[in-house]
Amino acid sequence: MAATGVVGAAVGAVAGNYYGTQTTLTQEQSLRAELENLKKKIPVQPESEVRVYTWSEYIAEHLIEVFKMNTGINVIYDTYESTDEMRAKVTPGQSGYDVVMVTDYMIPEFVDLGLLAEVDTALLPNMIHLDDKFKNPDYDPGNKHSMPYLWGTTGFGWNSAKVADMKSWADIFEPAKVQRYSKTVTMLDDMRETIGAAMKYLGYSLNDLDEGHLNEAKQVLLAQKPYLAKYTGALEYIPGLSGGRFMISHAYSGDAFVAQADNPDIRYTIPEQGCTLWVDNMTVLKDAPHPIAAHAWINYILDPTVMAIISNVRYYANPNKDSVPFLNTDVAEDPAIYPPEDVYKKLEIMKPVTPEEMEKYQRVWLDVVG
Repeated sequence: MAATGVVGAAVGAVAGNYYGTQTTLTQEQSLRAELENLKKKIPVQPESEVRVYTWSEYIAEHLIEVFKMNTGINVIYDTYESTDEMRAKVTPGQSGYDVVMVTDYMIPEFVDLGLLAEVDTALLPNMIHLDDKFKNPDYDPGNKHSMPYLWGTTGFGWNSAKVADMKSWADIFEPAKVQRYSKTVTMLDDMRETIGAAMKYLGYSLNDLDEGHLNEAKQVLLAQKPYLAKYTGALEYIPGLSGGRFMISHAYSGDAFVAQADNPDIRYTIPEQGCTLWVDNMTVLKDAPHPIAAHAWINYILDPTVMAIISNVRYYANPNKDSVPFLNTDVAEDPAIYPPEDVYKKLEIMKPVTPEEMEKYQRVWLDVVG
């Protein structure tokens, strides 16, 4: 473990970028207390390394260094661009990763495949900060295999200086509307999200598996495809939006706000028909080479001040009830980040699917992307 004097200096230096003097002190005290908790709760010295696999553009990068200075644990931090990419890397096993970010609906699949270890709650004292809404989720009863990280929606980011007001999925799916922005529109390179968006446009649940409805969704996507720049992920559409290359992007909520930080004309819309509500989760792989260090990382992320910094930088809502005092006002009070109840009711969490049901999606997706 690193000495607490070094920890305090590191935390104070980086926290000053985000908070005033009083809050910086509070954060330092919080992280010092967390270090003491780790010393008490972890029965053995953590391994010297932890390997994390997560979405790109999904953390305040300086927090990785603070963790190293807190614990003496080196962090190998790799990223992916889509759930399909992550699934392909992790499901064969022996990936070498310890902590993997897994979206809600995929948790049961990974449990059934024997990929996930049960989390050791004795090593996660910061669980006490979770909001009750995120405890005992349907996709992982009792949080047996996962701890929530961030949550948000999947709508669209758009350039208000170049694009008429965006309110509906029709604005990006109906050829008469989307053709005005031909070759400057992107959709997510994510099978469930993109098919789900077409289903919502049609008035169906994004979890609808009716063959006829899926075929309708396929036709919607094929009609849209000639006007797309491409199917892509955050590493491309964030700078594409902010730099003016893309006018409209099917996007995860926080990504659009990151683009807005560089270009104030960027807006984010939750379509009036509703969209995906997702919760990303930290999991420990069953074959993780560094399981104690993995728990140390997860417990660190669950600290309220750490979670607040991540939300303030990445513009995603978090499940930590005690992070609220540390959230910036523009995050805490933005209805596109924390939706009001009438909007929240239109959101849907993706349901897990069987292998046979997954094949239905895959057939549609292959016909669309070619």
